[in-house]
Amino acid sequence: MRTDIFSAMKNIFFTIAMLLAVQVAFAQQQWEEGELEDVEIEIVKERQITLPKANRNFEKIPPKPSDPIRTPMKYDFRPFSFQTAQFTPQIRPLKLKQEESSKATGGSISVGYGNYSSPYLEGFINTKKDKNKLVGAHAFLKSSDKGPVDGVNSGGGMAGVSVFGKSFTDYVSLSGEAEFENRSTHFYGYVPGTDVDGATIKQAYNNFKLSGSLSNTKNSDFAYNLGGVFSYLMDKYEAKETEVDLNFGARYTLNEESAIGVGADYVLLNRTDVAVDGNARSLFSVNPYYTFYPIPDLKLTAGIVAAFENDSIDDRDVHAYPDIRASYPLSPSVDVVASLTGGVEKVSLQSLSRENLWLAPNISIFHTNKLYDLQAALHTRIGSKVSLNGGFSFASLKNLYFYVNDFTDQSKFNVEYDTDATIRTNVFASIGFAQTEAVKVLIRGDLFNYSTQQQEEAWHRPTYRVTGDLGFNIYKKVLFDVSLIAQGGMKAKDYTTLTDYTIVELDPALDLNARLEYIVSPKFSVFVQGNNLTSNEYPMFLNYPVRGLQVLGGITWTF
Repeated sequence: MRTDIFSAMKNIFFTIAMLLAVQVAFAQQQWEEGELEDVEIEIVKERQITLPKANRNFEKIPPKPSDPIRTPMKYDFRPFSFQTAQFTPQIRPLKLKQEESSKATGGSISVGYGNYSSPYLEGFINTKKDKNKLVGAHAFLKSSDKGPVDGVNSGGGMAGVSVFGKSFTDYVSLSGEAEFENRSTHFYGYVPGTDVDGATIKQAYNNFKLSGSLSNTKNSDFAYNLGGVFSYLMDKYEAKETEVDLNFGARYTLNEESAIGVGADYVLLNRTDVAVDGNARSLFSVNPYYTFYPIPDLKLTAGIVAAFENDSIDDRDVHAYPDIRASYPLSPSVDVVASLTGGVEKVSLQSLSRENLWLAPNISIFHTNKLYDLQAALHTRIGSKVSLNGGFSFASLKNLYFYVNDFTDQSKFNVEYDTDATIRTNVFASIGFAQTEAVKVLIRGDLFNYSTQQQEEAWHRPTYRVTGDLGFNIYKKVLFDVSLIAQGGMKAKDYTTLTDYTIVELDPALDLNARLEYIVSPKFSVFVQGNNLTSNEYPMFLNYPVRGLQVLGGITWTF
């Protein structure tokens, strides 16, 4: 660096000297005229310019003072609405290989035979998988040529055939059925030792029925159902009854906690018999209601039932009843339910003959007027497999019917009524257990008490009943079912003459039944069934014992 500075200064000095020389020469040329004397100029370069040694210890730049602390930030939260445009992605889902579903069966045929000369035949046939329709037929024969009294004089059975169809659309479901049924028996409740020809005491009921219904297919806020049944019943003698039954129900859900609905039924009955010529009876009932939650968890349904009927036994044709139902969860596993209801219960020759096949001709038939029925119950769940239920019912029933043996022919039954209110008390309890399809158990017990007004006793009505059903599926190869019914406390009139009778209590009934079926293959199975395994020939009604031990075996073919 020193060399560069020295060279620069030397050049500057030389330049200045040359300028001065030129200036002097020019001035002499102006001021003096004449010749210039010879002048010799000598430039000596001996002087050296010496600069001090540079100090390379540079001073460091001092650090910048820190910034002062800023004031705290303030945040202002404001709602921000952001809406994207509609977007429909074109997604191609991954297709999995469809699993093969189990092959649907089209029907089955069962054939068997048992003691008491008892053939058994039953068959089902249905259309296979179709989401839009279902069509099928059912036929059966269950009979016993012999019975507990005098062999063929107490034989009886059932036989029938039916065809049905259902059709489904996205909005409407339509179903219909045509059915014919025969129920046969003998009036074998005659005095023991009497010589009776079995052909003269045979009884049979033939029933032809047409039914149909219309309803909405999918669940929606508005649900409805419209149905109708036409039936024609005739016995082996001269009793005939025609019945037309129309029913309608609708429900509209207002919101998650309330709904309104209405139910309506119309029944027209016309019966003829030896001494009855066209006994026409009608019954119309309508039940509007409102369901809501007055407080959290308390579900309440409030409505009324209005009934219009023309039974001659009652002095009024128009009736009104409360219809109040409530449910409340005491805990996640315990619910309490209660109701106060009433209405007119239909009674017909068809309903009576299903309870008692040995009806006398020209019996009186009147509807039962349920003035009120107060019920309360607890429903308890223990885990997901066990359920316990218990409660009571307290009802007032006007024109309640009872079966009483005819004093002129004890093998037939008349129907007597308590035209004043009969108070019926029922205490019940049940237990259920379900372990998928492997084990199913249901046992129920009932205690009844009747306080009659115009009848000495509640004839042929039990004071207690126990029923049970047990089902076992062992390795999907062995199906074992057990059923039990035990009841007692029934009383009856045992006539000697019209005014002379004694009150008798019937022996308790104990009927134990079991069925064992072994699945040989998907197409075939064998079964054996035992009824009344204790061989207790208990009476169903006075003078009518049941068959003893009955054993039936057979096979089933599925196709």
